[in-house]
Amino acid sequence: MNKDDEVNRRFIKYMANLIHYNSINYDKKRRMRDSRFPLTLDNDENLESVLLTVHDSESVPPNLKDHITDHSLYRACESLPEQQQQILSLAYVQGLNDKEIARILGVSQQNVSKHRLKALTKLRSLITEGG
Repeated sequence: MNKDDEVNRRFIKYMANLIHYNSINYDKKRRMRDSRFPLTLDNDENLESVLLTVHDSESVPPNLKDHITDHSLYRACESLPEQQQQILSLAYVQGLNDKEIARILGVSQQNVSKHRLKALTKLRSLITEGG
């Protein structure tokens, strides 16, 4: 085996390992994001809808309750405190992360995370008890 073949073989092996480990890391990040944000209003991965959301934010109502079509979920959402409703609206309608929401509301990131998870837990329990 000459030196060029050895270099090519090592390069191909390096690229294969690079692709393999990057795909594992991507999957870990995707699963972590999905577990942190279990409620999504729009699961459409279509690029056109993403561009419309980014560039046409005026047409999207900022309140979460304007997007809810299920009556029991709407009633459960109305029973939440105003701050939790606002956090859910900022997180799931406007797509902001906890750090951005904390900056807007003037509270800590941990407080936002705690209230968001508490609100989701309350919504889940109200819906399962009611249904």
